Amino acid sequence: MSHNIFWFRNNLRLNDNYPLLQCIKDSTCISFVYIVNRNLKILDVEENHKNKFLIDALNQLQTNLSNLGHELYVIEGEPSVLFSSIAKQHQINKIYCEKIISPYEKDEELSITQPDVVSLWDSSLLNTEDLEFDVSNLPDTFTTFRKKVESKPITVTLSESLPLPKPADLLNIKSCKLPKYENIFRGSVDFLNHYTICENGAQSFVKDYFSDNKALEYKQTRNELMGNDFSTKFSVWLAHGLISARQIFTSLKNYEENNRANESTYWILFELLWRDYFRFLHFKYDRKLYFPFGLKNKEINETSQVNIINLEEANTGSSFINAGIRELQNSGFLSNRMRQILASFIIFEMKIDWRVGADFFQKYLIDFDIYSNQGNWIYIAGYGTDPRGGRRFNVEKQKNTYDIDNQYEMYWNENT
Repeated sequence: MSHNIFWFRNNLRLNDNYPLLQCIKDSTCISFVYIVNRNLKILDVEENHKNKFLIDALNQLQTNLSNLGHELYVIEGEPSVLFSSIAKQHQINKIYCEKIISPYEKDEELSITQPDVVSLWDSSLLNTEDLEFDVSNLPDTFTTFRKKVESKPITVTLSESLPLPKPADLLNIKSCKLPKYENIFRGSVDFLNHYTICENGAQSFVKDYFSDNKALEYKQTRNELMGNDFSTKFSVWLAHGLISARQIFTSLKNYEENNRANESTYWILFELLWRDYFRFLHFKYDRKLYFPFGLKNKEINETSQVNIINLEEANTGSSFINAGIRELQNSGFLSNRMRQILASFIIFEMKIDWRVGADFFQKYLIDFDIYSNQGNWIYIAGYGTDPRGGRRFNVEKQKNTYDIDNQYEMYWNENT
């Protein structure tokens, strides 16, 4: 008998889940585990929208597995210690999981000495093995990368769905009792109040998005600061693996075939390729992306503790920037444009170490994604691969372009 564990990490779905598929094929019985590792700040004590979203997703995954006769064991602790203990008690053959290549998560996996871990890459649109170049030779500019992958038609294959093997109880293992919160999402993500936070909800959301003309107008509206329709919001579901980039790409292609393709529908693919690029940068540069000076040999900001307090308290001297901070803290979301403006202000005006800013976003964002977050911050700061150096935004110009009527600024400064 082959008793294997499937370890859910950032892929909280049962469909189009390649590591899960391989686990099913190799198992006669299976146990499902999610580990709450406090060192990764997955479920901080402090309540915020990010944690509420994740807890909802885990509760729904538990329900979905229960409907299939299985249990999701949500366990708190260090993976190496927990899995070693479970393996000794239950004769576990292997652990299957999604491969995550950011430093801490990588070390987390490597620390597991028993049983054997089979980690499989699954979080990108493009399969690294299908690239026309070795990922370690990834081009240092996104444009070059994009042109290379677009030199031939992009195709994807969804992982098949197979029946789950019989369940295997983990005796003497107590699952954490997850809290249940009243989830009242606000601002540009208030649509989440109308969807179940699970893979079914993600699929329903994507279906609804492609049911009208929003995709045909995406490029024109994507830089707006407020509203449900200014961007796809796919990142919220992608960040926790409630849906895959392949599934979204498949829906996009179906939409283009049944309606029409234009520059805006292409731009959705463009953003999925940016997401892949930040992932593949980790294959090439690994921990260097987390060094204080990144990939460059230049000084970093010496951060004042006073400025960090001012950041947390939205006391920056700019009413527009304060509104952005308050939106982040009170909704768990920011438009891509506001993320860039705020990151630039934190780095260049407040003189705060870019890594502190990256951690600040990690603390609050519902759609926090380690690859995209790190990639964007190192890009704005000028410590990444971009030869142009950092991107310093003129806050007044940005405000006059994207909030000329003060609607955004007034809403978040007066309603929080």
